[in-house]
Amino acid sequence: MKNIRAIKRRDERAPISVSDAVKDFLASPNVKRLAHTTQIGYTLELVVFANWCDTHGLAQNPTSKEWHVVSGKGQISLDQINDRVMMLYLDDFKQTHRPSRADREEISTYTLSRVSRVIKTFLNWCVLDEQYSQYVLSISIQRIKKPKVEEVIIETFTIEQIEALFAACDREESEHLQVRDRAILACLLDSGIRAHELCTLTIGNVCLDSKDAHIRVFGKGGKWGEVGLGEQARRAIQKYVRMFREPTIEYEIREQLQRLPARQAQQIKRQALGKALVFVNRSGKALTISGLYRMVDRLGSWAGIEGVRCSPHTFRHTMAAMFIRNGGNIYQLSKLLRHASVSTTEEYLKSLRQSEARKGAKSVLDNL
Repeated sequence: MKNIRAIKRRDERAPISVSDAVKDFLASPNVKRLAHTTQIGYTLELVVFANWCDTHGLAQNPTSKEWHVVSGKGQISLDQINDRVMMLYLDDFKQTHRPSRADREEISTYTLSRVSRVIKTFLNWCVLDEQYSQYVLSISIQRIKKPKVEEVIIETFTIEQIEALFAACDREESEHLQVRDRAILACLLDSGIRAHELCTLTIGNVCLDSKDAHIRVFGKGGKWGEVGLGEQARRAIQKYVRMFREPTIEYEIREQLQRLPARQAQQIKRQALGKALVFVNRSGKALTISGLYRMVDRLGSWAGIEGVRCSPHTFRHTMAAMFIRNGGNIYQLSKLLRHASVSTTEEYLKSLRQSEARKGAKSVLDNL
């Protein structure tokens, strides 16, 4: 009876645009409490979806009775969203969007799955929202199936490739970039932190004590975590901070420090250092995620690396594989990577399992 009453209420009300509902969703506490990068992702996906709904209408083939979308005619309202409309949208999305990666010819199934998941999260919010619940039925959302994701195995760096990447740092145009790049590579490989975690890492969240070197990261889901650093990574980061970050920050606040007593000036200096970002670009501004990806890709090109995608995320997978090879267990690794479940960690080890299986296999022909 509840669904029937809901249908009647929907029929009595004028259609509401998807754009209006999306704006309210993005401004809701549900979204505002998410990590900044997650909010950006939601905004990008849902604005594209809302624009598509605003510029497309639904039409039915009189012969086959199948529904299809018509560009530039009509509008798909919130109450019309169901599993069929989602299929039409994802098909259109796949045909009209180009992949961000140059080595891909079409949108990946992972991207389509992510888009579907974000839209479904938005629709589930509509079901529970007092203003929009009468326009969206929960049964319509349940029928939306997540696109099947093809299994993708991310190859990890070999020891030789890692050495080549570190050697490639010497080709940077300045000593600042050379020292910075080595510190970044060491941090990525030793800690396995995500790209956005590295770019937002502050000096105050890095402990360079030789007895307990570690970093505190603000990761997915708004959760803090701690990851240890080895001696080489600790020294690389310490060298970069002492040679370039500390002098720069002191110079920026020099006038303020000159007007203060020595003890107070020292306190202000510590506070400024603690809030400052560890890694910056060549202009001294915040290193962006795209800037980090370009840096790793550039080093990979100089190192002549082929067959492996040179990206910060590959370092995360490499750290995971090497941790297991060195005797660590998957539960410890899951804690270090700060995964919500061990099943996510298992995805990281697919390349390791295939590699170990290949190396351990004996030739049938050679052993006849």
